[in-house]
Amino acid sequence: MNIVDRSLPFVARFCLILLFPFSALDKIVDYGNAVAQADASGMPVPGWLLLLLGGCLEVFGSLGILLNLYARPLALLFCFYCITTAVLFHNFWIYPFGGADWQANFWPFLKNFGLVGGFLFVAANARMEPLSRAFTFAPRPRS
Repeated sequence: MNIVDRSLPFVARFCLILLFPFSALDKIVDYGNAVAQADASGMPVPGWLLLLLGGCLEVFGSLGILLNLYARPLALLFCFYCITTAVLFHNFWIYPFGGADWQANFWPFLKNFGLVGGFLFVAANARMEPLSRAFTFAPRPRS
């Protein structure tokens, strides 16, 4: 097994989670706007709690996916998160087709479902491995 075969899964997971830590940072930097957006979601939960839960997933879940620790449950949680945020915050269907608001919501909606596909792929290929496996490039035994 060459270096590309060993490092490609890590690089793929890195690319998949790259936007989430920055999203969490944006929630911290622009807290007031983030809370207002979360409060407008219509969820029966306070906006600050939604931000806290989402931010924790975006930071700690991203680390788990990156290091392949609890990858399957975290990937499935990210699937739920991406679908929920797509439906709550990118509801393009309420705007006239092709208008600026429709465009501004349609593409992020599809982006979220692209992420769902990536996380489903991670979940389908995740294996339970010891913690030490996350910190080595040693080849994994084939099963």
